[in-house]
Amino acid sequence: MAPQLHPLSSLTKEEQQLAVSIVKAYNKGKQLSFRRVYLCEPEKALVVPYLKAQNAGTSLPAPPPRRVQALFYFSGELPFIEAIVDLASKRVVGQRILDGMHGAGDDEEMFRVAEGAMKSPMVQAELKRLQLPEGVEVVAEPWPYGTDDEPQNLRLFEVWMFLNSKESKDHPGANFYGHPLDFAAVVDGRDFSVIRIDRMPTTADFHASTDPTTTYKHYPDSEYAPELLPGGLRTDLMPINISQPHGVSFTVDGEIVRWQKWSFTLNFDLREGMVLRNVMYDGRPIFYRVSTSEMTVPYGDPRSPVHRKSAYDFGEAGAGATANNLQLGCDCLGVIHYIDGLAVSPEGEPVVLPNTICMHEQDAGIGWKHTNVRTGRADVTRARELVLQLILTVGNYEYALYWIFDTAGVLHWEVRATGIMSVTPIEEGVNPNDIKYGTIVAPGVFAPHHQHIFNLRIDPAIDGYESSAIVYDETHPMPRDERNPHGVGFENHTTKVSRETAFNLNWEHNRVVKMINPSKLNKYSGKPVGYKIVAPPTQLGLAHESSMHNQRGEFVNNHVHVTKQSDSEMYAAGEHPWQSVGGQGGCRSWASRRRPVEDGEGVLWFTLGFTHSTKSEDWPVMPCETFRMHFKPVGFFEYNPALDVPPSTQLVNKSTRADVSCCSKKGAPTQLKAQL
Repeated sequence: MAPQLHPLSSLTKEEQQLAVSIVKAYNKGKQLSFRRVYLCEPEKALVVPYLKAQNAGTSLPAPPPRRVQALFYFSGELPFIEAIVDLASKRVVGQRILDGMHGAGDDEEMFRVAEGAMKSPMVQAELKRLQLPEGVEVVAEPWPYGTDDEPQNLRLFEVWMFLNSKESKDHPGANFYGHPLDFAAVVDGRDFSVIRIDRMPTTADFHASTDPTTTYKHYPDSEYAPELLPGGLRTDLMPINISQPHGVSFTVDGEIVRWQKWSFTLNFDLREGMVLRNVMYDGRPIFYRVSTSEMTVPYGDPRSPVHRKSAYDFGEAGAGATANNLQLGCDCLGVIHYIDGLAVSPEGEPVVLPNTICMHEQDAGIGWKHTNVRTGRADVTRARELVLQLILTVGNYEYALYWIFDTAGVLHWEVRATGIMSVTPIEEGVNPNDIKYGTIVAPGVFAPHHQHIFNLRIDPAIDGYESSAIVYDETHPMPRDERNPHGVGFENHTTKVSRETAFNLNWEHNRVVKMINPSKLNKYSGKPVGYKIVAPPTQLGLAHESSMHNQRGEFVNNHVHVTKQSDSEMYAAGEHPWQSVGGQGGCRSWASRRRPVEDGEGVLWFTLGFTHSTKSEDWPVMPCETFRMHFKPVGFFEYNPALDVPPSTQLVNKSTRADVSCCSKKGAPTQLKAQL
């Protein structure tokens, strides 16, 4: 008999195979096309007693039942179907059609969509119209269709068209985005047939040209691959090698990670990428569950068909499903531990995704330092970080996602956006000042402005699983009176969130959101132990409130939503955002219920991101745009938790003095070029 799995364990390959076989048998006589197979979120009310017993070392209660959600289509048919499988009883306990909803995509489907588009007589007619140069390669790039102002029953794809020039098409890194074509194809997801051609606008005019004689004009390539750069590579960048001769400071037991007083369960998730559960420091709970719930990329180009561009890269594609196979020395530097992921093929077969998450330690500069000016004694420690990294590629863009733990009891979340901007064609001679919702970045290439908006779902467990409360602090000047006779005083005021609600950060009042445990007070301050969110108040969604971008984006209007915890409310824009028109649930809908929230019931949804006003320096590939936020202790400890980090000394670090003379560099560039 197989050993009993921990309630927080990920879905195993054997469980996935069992669930798929049960669903196939239940739908005997039908050919199924699976979109996703997930482990249902375990019931928190049953998991918490298990964790408390585990932490106390007492006998464990029965774990919650393990159930699987299978999402699929009948091949060639439209209805999107959900089946719930109970693994213990080996039966389907519920199956339903998800009316008006559509399933997420995957790479295999995208390739079939592109192939279907290229075979279409309508597409071939457009290519003939353009009179393309001989020897070029046309590249079709499918996207989720987005949403029109009216609901669309069909599951659709918008296929944007590009080409590789004759000279570069055989290189695997050739940049076809440098040559956008002036039309797109709308594809039916049932049979991958083209149902419509959308002509692209190529000037500042709102409407695209319908001139049947318009032809293609070829411009120089915009390449980024090292071998294709006309000027070659730098030759004066010396290697940096990272080593840990005594090994790493972390351990991994199944999915449980332990490092520098931290312990947590790390789950790979096809949708959210990385999910952290039961996050503890020195045996004290901090978070029950925390994850990146959703992100959206709404574009600001008002011209059709670009107005529909509003990708939901987690719900429509999946951070885990599109995760890169991370490589030593490229994506991850140092001494690396890798974690594989698990997906499912359309036929229901398990698919192992290698090296989706990498884990390593890194130096993070000075942790703390003080020099006693009277004696000259200096004490200094180095900060150390444990880095969890996942990189997803969704078409043109890459997002490197990080959860980072440090030796001072801080948890960081970081994103680095890179890759290639989504671009459209632009005619020669267009005045850049006439088209202010984007930037001409190369001849024939226009990059629309857009936003990258992320949402984190945070289920706190501050020093206990059942007592966390959510509050916000503001700092205000004191009135000049007898309590403040010199007029210099200012003080903090705390407001408790007692109902489901939504609100914003406010830099004018230094508004800071905190998660506290009112039943446990700091020994010295007398205030509840807690953690605070440290992040700048980034710009929120810019689309009009009546627009589909806004209706779909349930999390884009406020930095903070607070809702009552529910195992069925996990995703900030609803469970199935493909062509959604809103109304299927999400932060905005749930927060608007305004139900009372007692201690231990609140979930915090935090929205952050950046508005990408495109620029020439982002072309042809974008330097990383980095954003980091922090979960910092506030009264959770009685003193600096990094006091016991060993001091930084030359005996341990073995640093050397640099030779900066020009003569020392001779010969190194050749060696470096050979490595590349």
